[in-house]
Amino acid sequence: MNVNLKAILLASAMMVPASGALAADSMKMIMNWTADSAHLGFAVAQVNGLYEAADLDVELEEGRGSSVAAQLVATGQADVGFADAGAILNVASQGAPIKIISTIWKAGQFGIVSLKSENIQSPADLKGKKIAVAPGSAQATLLPVLLAKNGMTEADVEIVSSAQNAFLGLITSGAVDAAAETPENLVVPLKDEGYEASNMYFYEHGVPLVSLSLVAREDKLNANPDAYKRFLKATAEGWKQAMADPAAAVAALREVFPEVSKSDDALMQGATYSFSSVCPDGTGDVIGVTDAAKWDDIYGVMTSAMGLTKDKPVTDYYTLDYVPAEPITCPYPVRGRARSRALPRLPA
Repeated sequence: MNVNLKAILLASAMMVPASGALAADSMKMIMNWTADSAHLGFAVAQVNGLYEAADLDVELEEGRGSSVAAQLVATGQADVGFADAGAILNVASQGAPIKIISTIWKAGQFGIVSLKSENIQSPADLKGKKIAVAPGSAQATLLPVLLAKNGMTEADVEIVSSAQNAFLGLITSGAVDAAAETPENLVVPLKDEGYEASNMYFYEHGVPLVSLSLVAREDKLNANPDAYKRFLKATAEGWKQAMADPAAAVAALREVFPEVSKSDDALMQGATYSFSSVCPDGTGDVIGVTDAAKWDDIYGVMTSAMGLTKDKPVTDYYTLDYVPAEPITCPYPVRGRARSRALPRLPA
């Protein structure tokens, strides 16, 4: 063999990794906002080497809102985005070539928060009550839907328009009986002031909605479907491991995002709500997957109450082609439907 050819072959062999594997697929994920308990599963997948084991080089980048995250994916500036489903569908409805590939928060956290002493356990208990609602919020749009789904109208309650940052004072002073708010934003500060609170989720009473979801461009999905499948599998496993050890998940979040401003205690309390949104049906619920029937129900709410047009079928907005073939399920009962008023408990 020619000496020069031998040298070329030897040099080429030295450039190939010993394992024979090709370079990992790079993937940049833009988040909906700055890092908090909504991102624990991603941090665990990163720190515990799940992405690396899946032959992925994943960059997790903090975001500036769900709409911005969806737009960055639509323009090809990120490979995957983590954003609220409503914002994603709004961007997609305007012609952006993007699809939801996994629903991480399978249940929206919108709810009715009240003091436990008010004994508000079902929508029927809202009759005659004063409910604080922030003008322009998603809850302002969804509250009439909740009432209608349960045989009532806005005339059955007294809606008190208020800024969200006034809800705490309105509830503790007795100026209102309840507030339409995400529980983490109100139940946690109420607890800090010594009040026991109850929460009634919209989705458990006829208003199904998914929330934070993963979105990608269709051309990128078609170009490298296997990479996205590996990403979703590693991500689902990351969330499962986060639920199994919440304290370690909080530590992982701090390792990936050292500038997290919330205390560990606040993150642990937030984890309770985050996990209950990932696994609304408790043990055995499949992480990251919302079935076609539920999507049909969600589409009905979004087109009737949230301004989404009906010019496209719901299947234009999501795909189940990339979720794990073998379902990755929730490890313990986060919150069962029969226990909607009780706050979920993390494992000891």
